[in-house]
Amino acid sequence: MPKIAVMTDSSADINTQQAEQMNLAVMRFPLMIDGQEYIEETEIKTPEFISRMEQGAVVKTSQAHLGKLIQQWKDLLEEYDEILYIPLSSGLSGSYQSALTASAAFDGRITVVDARFACYPLAWLCQWAQAQIQAGHSCEEIKNKIEEEADLWAALIPEKLEYLKRGGRISAAAAALGNLLKIVPILKVEHGGIDVLGKVRTVKKAYQVGLDAIAQVNDPSDYEWMIVEADMKEEAEDLKRQMEERIGQPVTIHAMGPIIMAHTGPRTLGYGRVKKLKF
Repeated sequence: MPKIAVMTDSSADINTQQAEQMNLAVMRFPLMIDGQEYIEETEIKTPEFISRMEQGAVVKTSQAHLGKLIQQWKDLLEEYDEILYIPLSSGLSGSYQSALTASAAFDGRITVVDARFACYPLAWLCQWAQAQIQAGHSCEEIKNKIEEEADLWAALIPEKLEYLKRGGRISAAAAALGNLLKIVPILKVEHGGIDVLGKVRTVKKAYQVGLDAIAQVNDPSDYEWMIVEADMKEEAEDLKRQMEERIGQPVTIHAMGPIIMAHTGPRTLGYGRVKKLKF
């Protein structure tokens, strides 16, 4: 049986220690903070990143440097026969397409998967893939299963519009009007992209609308249920209790990393479901 490494990127929201514990290779993305580049986790940790955003820094993200990705692949292939690479959704970044193009030079030793996932669900999927490798499934079989059946549906609620405005994702006028009317946007993560689910007047109402949306399934036991939080541990615990009462399934909480937080800001909660996959 070939020795296969499973690899993801910064969008999976796992730090260096977690990656080592999970035996996952991670391609770290660059962040532009007030015009200066930092490599996520390597050159700036999440607490400092949150502090910089709260202090007014303008943050932008970009996909991984292709040369560094290729070098990381080469280093891994000195120890492994193959690499299964599961990056950020193609609906949110050009990283997947760039990696797919670059992988052609490796004679089939690298399999790039478009899971259409982001945040901790991506790390969860990588662990599932590792289990399938141990069970004897090939990279191609795992890729096909993920791309045909994997499903992530989540609500994403940023508490403040300021960060969306600062990053140029909404206009200053729209942010000012939203703050004046106390509008809270509810975003949805579906089919690998992010869109607007709705807008309400209070954060409490936003959480309820998001919960109503994610709970619309026939059998909750067919899914894994997760919360990702950006500096909102207390609120995440409260939401966890509400979710578990509503769906009757365990819910796990994970910290949100800088890549998605760069777009929504600190004080953001994401919560939803991931379909369980079986061969």
